[in-house]
Amino acid sequence: MLNFPIPYPDELIYSTVARSKVRSGITSPKQLLDDVFGDRKVVATVDIPCHLSKITKHYPTGLYDVNTLAYKHTLFPLYAPFIPEERRQKCMHWMGEQSQGAIHLAIGKNASRLPPIKFLRFCPGCFDEQLANHGEWYWSRLWQIQGLTCCLKHGKLLNSSHEYRSVARHDFIAPDPHNCKPNIQISSSADDMFIAEKINELFHLPSQTSPSYVQWSDFYRKLALDSGCLRGTKHIYYDQIVDKVKNRWSDSLLEQYSLNHLGTETSWLHGIFRKHRKSFSYLEHIIVIEALISDDWSFPEIIRLVKSQKPEKPKAEIEATLPEHIDFTILLSKRDLWIQLLREQKSIKSARSVDRALYAWLYRNDKAWLMHTNKKNHKYHIPEGTKINWNQRDIKTVRLLVEKNKEVIWDMQTPRRSKKWWMQQTNSIATVEKNLDKLPLVAAFLGRYSEDVSDYQIRRVSRVLIKSIGKKEALSRWVVLRQAKLSEQRMTSLTDRFLEVANNITIKEIAKVSL
Repeated sequence: MLNFPIPYPDELIYSTVARSKVRSGITSPKQLLDDVFGDRKVVATVDIPCHLSKITKHYPTGLYDVNTLAYKHTLFPLYAPFIPEERRQKCMHWMGEQSQGAIHLAIGKNASRLPPIKFLRFCPGCFDEQLANHGEWYWSRLWQIQGLTCCLKHGKLLNSSHEYRSVARHDFIAPDPHNCKPNIQISSSADDMFIAEKINELFHLPSQTSPSYVQWSDFYRKLALDSGCLRGTKHIYYDQIVDKVKNRWSDSLLEQYSLNHLGTETSWLHGIFRKHRKSFSYLEHIIVIEALISDDWSFPEIIRLVKSQKPEKPKAEIEATLPEHIDFTILLSKRDLWIQLLREQKSIKSARSVDRALYAWLYRNDKAWLMHTNKKNHKYHIPEGTKINWNQRDIKTVRLLVEKNKEVIWDMQTPRRSKKWWMQQTNSIATVEKNLDKLPLVAAFLGRYSEDVSDYQIRRVSRVLIKSIGKKEALSRWVVLRQAKLSEQRMTSLTDRFLEVANNITIKEIAKVSL
């Protein structure tokens, strides 16, 4: 493509492609995709785009490569230090070619706790500088980050009218006065500025090898030790860590980014101090490191400290290591006991339940041998359909449901009898729910006797009307709704028709009885 624009400092690749559309006078999104990528299926991705190798071909040889574009004109540097090196390399490959959405899963963005951005954002002050320096506006990558709400120079960012995840998936939109209407720009808080500065540090990290999960785990264990929140080598005082985080960061800020509820054992704050099995977001790292380090710190220094942690041993080296602190005679006797137990019990699970102490001792002191021995004693896979008689289970389950239906058929007080409710009555909800295709009788029962919303509302209304007949009280419509715990807004049209007819009949019946 002739005259393809050179990216401005910190400009998104999305913005560069959008500017090329304006410069070339192209009005058709498909025509732009043909000219830039030679592929009409490319999705206009704001944060971490793919097909970067096709972008580099529009520039002189050696001016740009995929690595340069990824680290200087996308949001990839925010995630690269926190994912394993093998995954980082795979993501770089995907960005050069295509990933079909896999890259957002790999970096953990799809599962992120941070609230998503709904509209592309801009800074009016920066727009004025861009217009003065370059003669046009462009989207800066510093504006489109979850957890960053302000510009480093001018104040709070403003929302444009262009959606971050646009319905027009293939259209690249450049900023203009129509979609970026200027407004009063308020000043930002000290915490917002601090977060913006740290994110800016991440953007300017060079392309480098990522630390491993083991190194991140060791770093946070050492961080807890240095801050007085660690007893011995493993026990962490989470209450003290929570107090430090809350003393440094306000509850409103943590809630704004969905990082509150720190006290639970499953919270992200507990997870970041445990053995890392997944990556954590840049904002989570910023919050914890700032709360526990009293001095000034920077991300280049933090990454250097993390990489200085003892590297992970190769798996083959771990398995080859024998425990030296245990008497070899005792070790052999424990191994013999476990092998004998496996022969007697015929399964690892049964042997473990018989002598839990023996299993725990071997797991702590001779794990490599234990795992290797257990692997040889695993039961063979049982082919589907040979273990369970599904026809017999279908008959047994449907009989149970029929008996339950006889018990509740005249009970007006039960909750809504949905499919889920009926499954719960079987005491094996997971088995029924996941194998309905193998339980035709159960499926037929659920299809016939499960209540939808209208059925449930009509049952609640009927309960109130029956009670009013027994008390010989003619109730107004609004009284019936209140006692049935319904409202005009939530009531379905079928319930509305039933109530209108049934209430009139009820009033007439009560009048006859009174006469």
